[in-house]
Amino acid sequence: MTNSMVEQVGSARATRVLLACGVVAGPLYVAVTLIQGLTRDGFDPRVHTFNVMTTGDLGWLQRTNGLLTGVLIVLFAVGVSQVLRTGRFAGWGPRLLGLYGAAIIVGGIFPSDPQPGFPAGTTAEMAQTTWHGIVHQAARGGGYVILTAASLVIAWSLAAEGRRAWAWFTVTAVPILGTAMLVAHNPLAPAANGTDNPIVRLAFFAPLGLTWAWTVAFAIHLYRRAAPAGREMRSTPAAA
Repeated sequence: MTNSMVEQVGSARATRVLLACGVVAGPLYVAVTLIQGLTRDGFDPRVHTFNVMTTGDLGWLQRTNGLLTGVLIVLFAVGVSQVLRTGRFAGWGPRLLGLYGAAIIVGGIFPSDPQPGFPAGTTAEMAQTTWHGIVHQAARGGGYVILTAASLVIAWSLAAEGRRAWAWFTVTAVPILGTAMLVAHNPLAPAANGTDNPIVRLAFFAPLGLTWAWTVAFAIHLYRRAAPAGREMRSTPAAA
């Protein structure tokens, strides 16, 4: 094996490690958030947004979750830049994806404001707006806008490569699934009867994983593509 081949194999392995970060990020965030949402006193998924768990005595758990997830997304973005290089704006997809990771990190650094009922015992009068809460909300909202833009640019690159199925999947997944999440987890919606049942309450967490579905599927797709020369595995949105 020549030095050039050794370097190529080593580069492919490094890229796959970076892409694996994208596979891990979503499940990590969802699992930690789900466990906290089902166990932290006062949290009710019918009326509280998930980011409120960054506040309170145990808020450091969700903030740490955000920090780790954000770092993993930034590393994933570096891996994406090594694979997606086709198309006029190919370089912007990974950059925007990296900014999305940075927004998650900011949301992990600054806690959100309390909401009535969480932390347990918080009244409407106690749930006041703070500067760090504003920063957290800006990072949360801005992050989704950035992710949407990243998905559109990445779809452009995928289309330029002739991977039209993945391009369409990318175009529709983030905006549609993201909107579904926002609608399904509307804190202004009336609470449903019978949601004290843990199994029924679990359904309120389902939208949490929707926006991560594309990230995981896309990361797996690129991970397979980044195999050493001659070992690339083809994948489709359905297979991933």
